[in-house]
Amino acid sequence: MLESGGGPVETHLPPPDSRTGTGAGQGAAIGARDRRYAVFMLLVVSTIAFIDRSILNTVGQAIKTDLHLSDTQLGLLGGAAFAILYGVLAIPVARLAERYNRVRIIAVSMAAWSAMTTLCAAASGFGGLMLARIGVGIGEAGSGAPSQSLVGDYFLPEKRASIFGILGLATPIGIILGGIGGAVVAESHGWRAAFLLVGLPGIALSAIVWLTLKEPARGLSDGRIASDVTPPLGAVLRRLAGSPAFRNLVLAGTVVSFVGYAGMTFAHPFFVRNFDVGYTEAAIAFAVINSVSLGSGSVLGGIVADRLGRRDIRWYGWLPAICMILAAATYMLGFSQTSWFWTILLLTPPGFFAGVFTGPTFAVTSNLVEPRMRASATAILTLTMSVLGMTLGPITAGWFSDIFAAQAFAGDYAARCGEATTAAACAAASAQGLRTALVTVCSFYVVAGWLFFRMAAHLPRELAHMEEGR
Repeated sequence: MLESGGGPVETHLPPPDSRTGTGAGQGAAIGARDRRYAVFMLLVVSTIAFIDRSILNTVGQAIKTDLHLSDTQLGLLGGAAFAILYGVLAIPVARLAERYNRVRIIAVSMAAWSAMTTLCAAASGFGGLMLARIGVGIGEAGSGAPSQSLVGDYFLPEKRASIFGILGLATPIGIILGGIGGAVVAESHGWRAAFLLVGLPGIALSAIVWLTLKEPARGLSDGRIASDVTPPLGAVLRRLAGSPAFRNLVLAGTVVSFVGYAGMTFAHPFFVRNFDVGYTEAAIAFAVINSVSLGSGSVLGGIVADRLGRRDIRWYGWLPAICMILAAATYMLGFSQTSWFWTILLLTPPGFFAGVFTGPTFAVTSNLVEPRMRASATAILTLTMSVLGMTLGPITAGWFSDIFAAQAFAGDYAARCGEATTAAACAAASAQGLRTALVTVCSFYVVAGWLFFRMAAHLPRELAHMEEGR
């Protein structure tokens, strides 16, 4: 049928088999083993991307000391330097992914961002590190949207939240491998060696992706193979702009990204400044807190959302909404503690609540649009989450930290402490300022919860309309 807004003509097929997910025609080339391997490889790609993106957070305090940076500059490196071109270029790359082989786009992009990560090790100042981080963002722009589009063609709509939840394990796995490994290397060999450690393997792994991951037919898991006609970007934008569910979803995801990347950038410095721990011990604590809680939240969030969604589709919004409110309360409580034991104990549960949104968010995005619109829809979601959330979150947290540190210092903080906070009074003010900043930023999760509730209200009508079109 001809989709409204200039969409492609599609060939309708029998629905995919509920056990194998395969349909007729071109779908016969993709089996259950291919699907399992695809999940594994996309998880590897996402994990490498997360490690390269977030290694600066692990070694941030070491870089701050070595290059004499302020928290605002650290926030820029952790967010804006990576996020702006990452988000902006995601759309043109997604348009290529709607037309060409997505696996090859992912492989080339992986080689590019891994090479740029290794160049971070050569930076001699803020400017050079900023340029290298921008290069990492440019490379990673080619991974997210094509990967999400592949999931949409490999798996049935009612299973996608579970799959996206599994892919969300990239964050906790990346925290363990990149966080602990990066901290150990940084403490023994310097932060530059840490960038080399995490950058070089991705270049080799990109070749494996190119050679072994299969490209499925578009629309395969929806029981209809899309034609070679790709709808123009204008048609995609009109489709998404006319969707109240997507509008609320993208705002909610942006707020989650805002808070999440602020916490990712400054949690490790928070531990180092507020407690008598080294880089490695702080990294281990950060990894333990986030790996178990975020991982379980991401996986269980997708599985539970798919199961509850069979009863009422609004659970794809209700579940993350409830969890966002719980995340706000528990994070604020955890960052307010002054005891190392209670801080670690109370910061463990909120990661579970924060991780639940991953599966439902990307599943809803995929289910709201046609097969050849999925990469573009994901790129638009990524654009707002990265350019606004990933950029403004770390910068805002760093700015808040500098302001609150000045308020906590008896005297002129900027004049007496400058960019270094080694003096006892300066270090105490810096620690208190960052604590207050993180508590403040985490309160924004409540806004995300409200937006997810609003999104849920529109899902029944919009997804029913999509089913009618099939």
